Amino acid sequence: MHLLSISIISTIIVVNPIMGNPVNVRVKKQSQPTTDLVRIDCYPDREAKYSNFSKEACLARNCLYDDTANISDILCYYRSNYGYILQGSEEQLQNGKRLRLKRNQGVSSPFSEPIENVILDVHYYTNDIIRFKLYDADNQRYEVPIPLATPLDQSTSPQYEFTYSSDDSNGDILSFAIKRRVNQTTLFDTSIGGLVFNDQFLQIVSRLQSPYVYGFGENNHLTLKHNVSTRQIWGIFSRDQATTWDTNANHYGTHPFYLVMEQKPNSDEAPSGEMHGVLLLNSNAMDYSFGPEPSVTIRTIGGILDFFVFLGPSPEQVIQQYTWLVGRSMMPPYWSLGFHLCRWGYGNLTHMQEVNQRNRDAGVPLDVQYADIDYMDANKIFTVDPINYRGLKEYFLQLNAIGIRIIIMLDPFAIDDQKYYTPTIEGIKQDVFIAWENGSLMKGACWPGEVFYPDFFRNRTHSWWAKMITDFHRVNLTFDGIWIDMNEPAMFGTNEDAPWNWNITNSNYTLKCPQSKWDDPPYRTKAVFHYDESMNRTSRLSDRTLCMAAVQGEINSNVDKAMYRHYDVHSLYGWSETKPTLDVVRTLTGQRGIVLPRSTFVGSGQWGAHWLGDNAALWSEMKLSLIGLIEFNWFGIPMAGADICGFDKIPTQEMCIRWQQVGAFYPLSRNHNIWKTPDQDPAAWEPSATAIMVSALRIRYSILPYYYTLFYKAHIQGSTVIRPLFHEFPTDKITLDIYLQFLVGSHIMIAPVTDPGVTQVEVYIPAARWYDYYTGAPISVQEKYTTLQAPLTTIPILLRGGRIIPTQDYANNTKLSRSPYNLFDNRMNPFGLLIVLDANGNAEGDLFYDDGETIDTIENGAYFYATYKWSSQAHQLKIDVVRNNYTEISKLNLTSFIFYGINELSSNVVVNGKSISTVIQSQTNMVNVTGLRLSMNNNYTLIWVQQNETTPNPSIPTDFPSQFTTNRTSSIIFSSNSLFYIFVLYLYILLSRYNDY
Repeated sequence: MHLLSISIISTIIVVNPIMGNPVNVRVKKQSQPTTDLVRIDCYPDREAKYSNFSKEACLARNCLYDDTANISDILCYYRSNYGYILQGSEEQLQNGKRLRLKRNQGVSSPFSEPIENVILDVHYYTNDIIRFKLYDADNQRYEVPIPLATPLDQSTSPQYEFTYSSDDSNGDILSFAIKRRVNQTTLFDTSIGGLVFNDQFLQIVSRLQSPYVYGFGENNHLTLKHNVSTRQIWGIFSRDQATTWDTNANHYGTHPFYLVMEQKPNSDEAPSGEMHGVLLLNSNAMDYSFGPEPSVTIRTIGGILDFFVFLGPSPEQVIQQYTWLVGRSMMPPYWSLGFHLCRWGYGNLTHMQEVNQRNRDAGVPLDVQYADIDYMDANKIFTVDPINYRGLKEYFLQLNAIGIRIIIMLDPFAIDDQKYYTPTIEGIKQDVFIAWENGSLMKGACWPGEVFYPDFFRNRTHSWWAKMITDFHRVNLTFDGIWIDMNEPAMFGTNEDAPWNWNITNSNYTLKCPQSKWDDPPYRTKAVFHYDESMNRTSRLSDRTLCMAAVQGEINSNVDKAMYRHYDVHSLYGWSETKPTLDVVRTLTGQRGIVLPRSTFVGSGQWGAHWLGDNAALWSEMKLSLIGLIEFNWFGIPMAGADICGFDKIPTQEMCIRWQQVGAFYPLSRNHNIWKTPDQDPAAWEPSATAIMVSALRIRYSILPYYYTLFYKAHIQGSTVIRPLFHEFPTDKITLDIYLQFLVGSHIMIAPVTDPGVTQVEVYIPAARWYDYYTGAPISVQEKYTTLQAPLTTIPILLRGGRIIPTQDYANNTKLSRSPYNLFDNRMNPFGLLIVLDANGNAEGDLFYDDGETIDTIENGAYFYATYKWSSQAHQLKIDVVRNNYTEISKLNLTSFIFYGINELSSNVVVNGKSISTVIQSQTNMVNVTGLRLSMNNNYTLIWVQQNETTPNPSIPTDFPSQFTTNRTSSIIFSSNSLFYIFVLYLYILLSRYNDY
């Protein structure tokens, strides 16, 4: 990098969204050494094996080449005056501005087909979200067709300013910036240069406010915080790419969303505690890289540059604003929060039954049984193997009767059997499959052999898909959710001589993509050229997937062509399949259901969960799973988890114990592995190992009410379920690098063992009062690391003071915990409260609860919500029922409280003015209160009367500020079932509860 001594005269326009009129300021900067003009890499693909990089190739891109630079430096770089020039004056838009730009034609473009005239639209979307779009002024270009929240008509108090300036000394090149109004912190700044807008190469470069950058996915970076000191490039493009197949590789989904923790000015990179997020709404293949300035460069090969900046300022607020825009996450069914059991390669129904039964016999809590691809007949969707899985339908009905739900796998493709296979025959008749531009079907290879892929951008495909699933559900199998795999979309052997499984399918057919601008663009992105090293030819966009030249969508009547090119919507395939699949599940079951896609895009969390793909039984993969959990919470898909104990390879018993311990706290907790490997389910190990795994799962099951309440908040507020420490401690610099500890909500810290042979962990303790979950012992340090003991039997768990955590006695599945005890006792498993005191002796919490499976209970108000508030000064617990529209709540009782941070309590308790008898068990660091039976549908004030008091002291203040609302919004709804109906219902529950479990 060269230091340039320059004198710059700029015209700076400050656009104040409130005042409306821009302010023109002419500024002259004094001559001084500056690094404002830095090198922007003009040949980022030079690292590729087949990039043909040379000085001549650089000059052919009309860029500059430095013969004297070190090989590790940027050798080929843009001229500083490459960019766009403002034309005329800004134009007023409703709630925004428009700038018309023209490319500086004094500098030739690096690639063909430059866009000469570009429009920059600035839209004040909400007070906390600003949008800017750069697009072709002369020709319509593809834009991502996903639904977004409607913007405000008028942003009355925007928290941002948009400024732009033209550099007189550098060809009048325009740059722009977005700042916080309150402190003028710059969040997005293009003054560094490098704006390129060609037909198949779009680039934008922005200075970063700090080096604390997070997000971008889905790819396998090894730390949560990106390293901006290197210029490593990362690809984003949906691809069937297991997490262990390569490093620095893109994976299944596309999430071009990043976050920056801002730093204080004139400090040693001390975080300010304020965060912002940036979304590029673009679905084409892309890559990104960082520079040490720090800066971020984003390159994409299609569409437009459509950005949203989220002002936060807290980390949780950034995610809430993001999910408001792209869609809040779906509310999962309660049963999906239980433990999931799965494997590819049971081989037959008998083995599946044996594995399921031995886990239940061992006391493993179990809510979901999966069927992977081997249940199918020759890997064909909508079929069941008539030999190895004969009786599967009846077995699934038996599991349903004892409370175990079923999720089956469905791949998106249909085998090319046009004589006997109904899905393909009907699909061709209804024109649902992806085709070439001439209308002929595009055929590839995958699990069953030669296959066609349905086009979910067509409404008729939704109807065909629904009918196929409905018929399969009616005739072959019942199920509660669907696992949709291979939807990147994935193919075997595209552009190769034969697929890897040719000897299984007896077909060596593969899809061969002709040379075209779509399959062979001038810049391939790191998402493609990364794979040059493993090939004996130039890698292509279409490798292992469909040809990019395919057309999709309905016919655009204006041009008589399909609306989309696969080149543009490839990474939307999984997104386009998810909602239609969930719609079918809900129609068939009449319940919430769940869909588990492998490939996801911006907004997928509205309809689906996500597992982190094909990992392996490696300690390093266990660590990577924690990064994935946090990132998918940022991406608005909190129902996420990795395959516990690893999908590929064989775990050791120690590894599987440690992974099952941490996996017990994944939102999606599933043990799953590959074919031709030994079983690794919890009961497959030594009894002592199984007991350890069961212990961790029972902790999970006991705090499911807390998890469910977090998912409720994710659904209505956009909050995260799993979050990094810095979400709660954003000014603590040390937390910015931590991901091997994570938070469930705001007040439960999990600090797993992620290395072999380790029996203690070094855990960072942020500034708060923390307690050991198991013993109640307070942690004696703050803002320091401390050593926690972690024998193989234990996963360290800490509770943060200030929260009341609702719990329920665990059962072997959630149906049992939510069912009446027996025919003569309609109570369900009792609830409790963990009351964890802060430094002031206070705590508060809340509970959301409903029937766990009805669709739209929140939208329809058919739920229970209560708040809890404890004051040590008043020795008082207040329980306030805010909404009471779930009738079964009357069958639930609060029976116990566990206090952390208090050593003793009186056994004399006054509840709503009446004394009751309780049992107090005071331990060294905890107090356990039992003997209660408080119906949860009532409000209560509980006061612990101290010695020498006969009644509560009214002079003691009982209130402190609360974050929870206590406004009652509806009344109790009472059931009116007949006595006979109740008797029959209880008889059914009694039989189903104890049959076979």
